Amino acid sequence: MRFLSFKFLLLLFCTAVLAVMLLYYFTNINIPGKQPILNVIHNVKDMASIEKENKILKSKLQEQESLSVQKVELEKENKNLQAVVDKTKEVKQYDPLQASVMYRNSDPSSWYETVVIDKGSQDQVQNNMAVITKDGLIGKITNVKPTYSEVKLLSSKDKRYRISASIKGKKNINGILNGYDPSNKYLMVRDILNKNIKKGEKVVTSGLGEILPPNLDIGTIVKVKPDPYGLTSIAYIKPSADFYDINQVVILRSSANQ
Repeated sequence: MRFLSFKFLLLLFCTAVLAVMLLYYFTNINIPGKQPILNVIHNVKDMASIEKENKILKSKLQEQESLSVQKVELEKENKNLQAVVDKTKEVKQYDPLQASVMYRNSDPSSWYETVVIDKGSQDQVQNNMAVITKDGLIGKITNVKPTYSEVKLLSSKDKRYRISASIKGKKNINGILNGYDPSNKYLMVRDILNKNIKKGEKVVTSGLGEILPPNLDIGTIVKVKPDPYGLTSIAYIKPSADFYDINQVVILRSSANQ
């Protein structure tokens, strides 16, 4: 009962204080202490107004930042598309077809294995056709459906996946592109009989076997090591293409002998 009486008295006191403040604010009566109370009320109003303006400003800044990011992404995408168009013109002798990546396994263990592109057999796409980006070879077609195809990347861990390569030095040296070092993101050219290979030399497709066109850019040699038996050498290649970020590609629909 006492507790309820105390709550009632407290409520009555707060009501009285509020009434006095309103009286001070809305009347012209010159009561001692009125001006400080008015100052407090005005300060509270000003603070509320400033907070509202800050929220509006913050919202506008966030909107501006979002637009800036979208603009940068759009400019990057347009630049990439233009580079792909230019690359398509460079390889027109191989009946090029532009395509977009429509699916990629997000599992880290499969990210560097394959990509699925939006062109298939109805676009005259066939198995073993080379697939490039604006920067270089990324792989070849390994599975074709009517409206889409799967591209096995050069970075695949599949030991059976081999591509004939040529090292462009004083004399062209042939080898087999087979293997990927995930720690350094290097491709590997194996079975190289000639040991006079130098860092910085370019690696391209050889065109042997008439499956892939010759002279497609693969990458640059960064180091050379003997194989475990000391009979041949292994060249580690920094790829020209970015296997992590693949969006727009070009399919080369003709073989090396066409």
